[in-house]
This record gives sequence, C-alpha cells and structure tokens, in this order.
Amino acid sequence: MKTDYVVVGAGIYGAATAWLLACSGASVMVVDERGIATRASGGPGRRGVRANGRDLRELALMPRAYDIWPDLHAQLGVAQFYQRCGHLLVAESVAHARGFHATAMMQRALGIATEVLDAEAVHEREPGLSDKVIAALYCPNDGAADHGATTRAYASAAQALGVEFRTNTRVTTIEVEHGTATAVLTSNGDRFVALRGVIVLANSGVPELLAPWVTLPVWSDCLQVLTSKPLANVPFRHLTGHAGRTVSLKTEGADRVMISGGWRGRWDSETQHGVATNEAIAGNIAEAIAVYPRLAGLQIDLADASHLETLTPDNIPIIDHVPHLANLWFATGWCGHGWAIAPVIAEHLTDWILGESRAVVLAPFSLSRFATRD
Repeated sequence: MKTDYVVVGAGIYGAATAWLLACSGASVMVVDERGIATRASGGPGRRGVRANGRDLRELALMPRAYDIWPDLHAQLGVAQFYQRCGHLLVAESVAHARGFHATAMMQRALGIATEVLDAEAVHEREPGLSDKVIAALYCPNDGAADHGATTRAYASAAQALGVEFRTNTRVTTIEVEHGTATAVLTSNGDRFVALRGVIVLANSGVPELLAPWVTLPVWSDCLQVLTSKPLANVPFRHLTGHAGRTVSLKTEGADRVMISGGWRGRWDSETQHGVATNEAIAGNIAEAIAVYPRLAGLQIDLADASHLETLTPDNIPIIDHVPHLANLWFATGWCGHGWAIAPVIAEHLTDWILGESRAVVLAPFSLSRFATRD
C-alpha cells in the first residue's frame, strides 16, 4: 500500500500531526502497536496544560498553546475537553519561594500571565492549602484537558479526511534507500510505502526503530497516576504543583482528585505493563495530604502506572529528523510534560515536514544539542 506519509504512533502527537498533514491534502497512514490514545496519551485522569514550572526552552511555545486549547474541540468537531482553571506552584519555604519574582518576570516577558502570591493571597485563592504554604506562582491561563478525548478527537478528525489508522500493528523496520526513507515493515508482514516521508512519534518506541542510524540519549520509565474515590468535598479547584514536593494535583470530575507528579511504578518487561507499587502510592498520597490536609483519609479508586514515558538528560524533548535522512522525522523524550505543547509542536512539525524551514522555536530540541564539542 502506498501513501504520502506514514506516521508511527497514535498518541496525541501522531494523531495531531496526521490530521494537520491531511488538512494540507496529503494522504497519511498511522500505525500503532496498541491503539489510539494509549501509553503516554492514555491512562486515567487529565493532563495539565500549564506554563508554570516549565523549562525556558518550552515556554516560548505556550502563548500559542493558550490560543489553541480553548477552541480546539470546535475545530475537531467534538464536545469541550479542556478547562482553564489556573495553576498554582506553591512553596513552603523561603528557599523555594526565593526565585518566584524572577520567574514571574521571565514568564511575563514571554507573554505568559503570571502573578506572585504571598501567603494571604494564595490562601484566599485556595483556603484548603496547608498553613505551611507561604507563597505561590499563579498562572491564570493554565488548565487541564481530557487526554483520551483530545487524542481520539484528533484521530476522528483525521479519519474524516481519509487518514487510515492501523492499530495492533507493530512497525519493525523502516526501509531506507539512497538516503531516503521509503517504507515501513510491520510484524503482520505488511509493507507500507511512504512516498514523501516517515514520521516516528511512538515515544518509547522511537529509539529502537531509529537504532540503525542514531543512538538517542533517552530512557523510559512508567509514571504513576492515582485517582481517588468520590469525596464529600474536593478541597481545591486549581491545578496545583509544589516547588519542593513530588506531587501534582488536579480535580477529576465533580467529586474526585487526581494525584501524580513523578512517582514511579515498576515496569514488567514480560507483560510490557507498569505496576503501581504500595510504597509509591503511599508516598504520593502523603505528599498530597501535606499540601491539602483536608484530603486526609481519601481512598484510591485506581492506581495506574501504565503511563510509559521517555526522558532525556536535560528534561526537554528531542524533535528532529534523522541525520542524512531528510524525510525521516521523529520526536521523543517528552519527560512527562509534553501534553500542553502538543498542538503547537504538531503545527511546527507539520510545516517542517511539508517543506518549510524548521521553526526557530524548535531549534532548542534538536538532537545536535547532545553532540560532542572539542
């Protein structure tokens, strides 16, 4: 079978890029070894759409992200999946709060509305916070999105434009002839010819597929997500992070909360599935209660560690084409915070694939940043 582009990976990046390519008139096939909205784009809870606490090199993408997210559902023809609720990055010590004013100045300079709240102001905004919280960085335009609904909406919009999704199909080989990616081979014995290029957006699957040409400085880990059983009262309304604790908190529906923030599960290489550990669950809950004491006594409805993520040494992704193979693009190493910037990166990546110069804002994510320098 022949198509203009083969996209490997049916998560948020694969689905969004496929849709944008199809919007340009290109024919596209998306291949995924599992299904649409699985792995890092799957699992329970919502994903944060935040500028607060983000690396400077990613912050440049956030003003455009703020423009896209509120109306993205309408573009894709589905019900709203995004909520703008604001983000608080709280601190309990002077040491952790010391840089807040400088960070706020930097973020405002990049067009990101940011306020520094003192103890009185932050407790007025969230009365349920621990008395130990003395300050916060507040980004009113941050929010959260239903990641499964978002990814499936991109996929459905792409399918409406003729994009074919082949799920439960693992790509085993990328064929290259005369310096050009020409086709992909699958575990099912299929061969899909790519007339214009191949885009590998399978996150944890990227390093193995590209191993014949490049070694990527990434590794995989399974990140834990907890969702609570229904609560009589949810004691907060903002997305909440902490400058000194490993925890991130979101509301989940009207009466539940989601607790995450970087706690690891245990990966089972035989089943290819992550398992949440009792120690990590208890630690994550304790951190959540330390931030919002009214969560004491909450019970966990679901502990999920199937959120397999890729990480890089400098905690930002790698977005590039394979050296000497100009029509083989890839992205990986999202480090657990690639969700908010996905629609923006998909736009820039699509423009690059279609022949425009690589956008300046993508330059910091090139593989060459890891090159040895004399």
